[in-house]
Order: sequence, then C-alpha cells, then structure tokens
Amino acid sequence: TVNGKTAKIGDKADFTVDHIKVNGTLLRKLEDPFYVVMNKPKGVISMISDPEGRPTLADFLVKLKVHVNPVGRLDFNSDGLILLTNDGAMAEKIQKSDAFPRVYHVKVKGHITTEGGERLNRGARTAHKFVKPLSVRIHEELNKKTKIEVAFLNAANVDVKAYFEEKGFLVEKITRTSIGHMTLHGLEPGEYRTVPKTKFEALIAQPELGVKALAFRHEKEREILPRDQRMRN
Repeated sequence: TVNGKTAKIGDKADFTVDHIKVNGTLLRKLEDPFYVVMNKPKGVISMISDPEGRPTLADFLVKLKVHVNPVGRLDFNSDGLILLTNDGAMAEKIQKSDAFPRVYHVKVKGHITTEGGERLNRGARTAHKFVKPLSVRIHEELNKKTKIEVAFLNAANVDVKAYFEEKGFLVEKITRTSIGHMTLHGLEPGEYRTVPKTKFEALIAQPELGVKALAFRHEKEREILPRDQRMRN
C-alpha cells in the first residue's frame, strides 16, 4: 500500500514523503552506513533490546539518530570496548575474523606466579576450539588480586572467563580494552564515539595494525614480573 491505498503496477512513490507498506510492514529509507565505538558498562546486556527488561546498549545511544547493532557480544558482567554498526556485511566480516588481536584486562583473585603465567600461555580448548593467547602480562598487582592483560589472536568469539577458569583462576572482572587497532582511549563507561568506515575496514584489510600497536605498547611499558620471580631477584 501507498498512503493506505493498494498500489497498482506503474504507481510511483517517494520514501521521503509517502507511507509505503509491503504485507503490512512499513518500508524505511536505507540509512547511510554508520560506525560506532562504545565503552560498554558492566551490568548492561550487549543488545539493543531485552525482553527481560535489563539495561541495554540502546539506553546509552538515545542521542544517536541511526539504528545500529552490536558486532559480537560482551558478557553482561564484563565491560569495555564494543563495536556497533548498521552495516550488516561489515559486521559479519569483523565477527568472523580472527586475524586481529582482542585484548582484555582480567582481574583474578590472588597473585599470579610464574607457573600460573605458563599455564595461561599454554592455551586450552574452549567451545570445541583450541585457543592460545598471543601474549599474557601482569598489568597491575593489587593487594590480594592481580589484573592480567591477555591478548588473543586467531581466537574470534573466545570465552575469556571460561578460558581463565579452565586454567584454575577465579575471575572477578573482565574488561575488553582493544579490538585490533581500536581502543577505549578517552571513553568513559557508557560513552561512545562515531568513527569513519575506514577504521572498521582496516580491521579486515590491515589486521597487523593491532598486532603492531600491542607490541609497541609492550615496548614502552615496564613489565611486571610474577612475585616469585621478583623475590628470587
């Protein structure tokens, strides 16, 4: 129908002024591709709507006039970087790709030892797939906890919590800090920024950018050794 009247062959209509329905569904003008980087807070489900009424990403995107969907997921109790777009083809490519690193800060109970670090580095089978970290480093040592930075390459959709639990660690918090060359820089929890399409395209076309950025940062940061190594030294 066009403006409530059944359309006939040869009729013309304009998306910008006419109300067009097909089988009762309103057709909408195709939106321009839109790309968003967001810092998802903890306690927010990685969806635009939720039948259970939990907080969603849409609660933080009210000023965004374009409908976007998340690329992949972050656990309800995890926070950090998540990508959103209305470009379905691009989202599918990124979600399936495992050529660029995904970096997480994982807070665990206790202090990591040399043996514990070696366990994490050996890899494990999770969800019917063997995954092995690109790197494992102590990011921060707290009073009775440790924040570990772990980067995964060739491991799209890895369950980070399950991986650490498989290695015998009790996980308290997980934050995804980067996806390829894109980071949380400047974004507080709940904040987002729009980025050009080229930023998303580079994840597929130039996955090495993320690997180089991670290596460069590791060169600049002083590495924290496990406590047992520091005591020996």
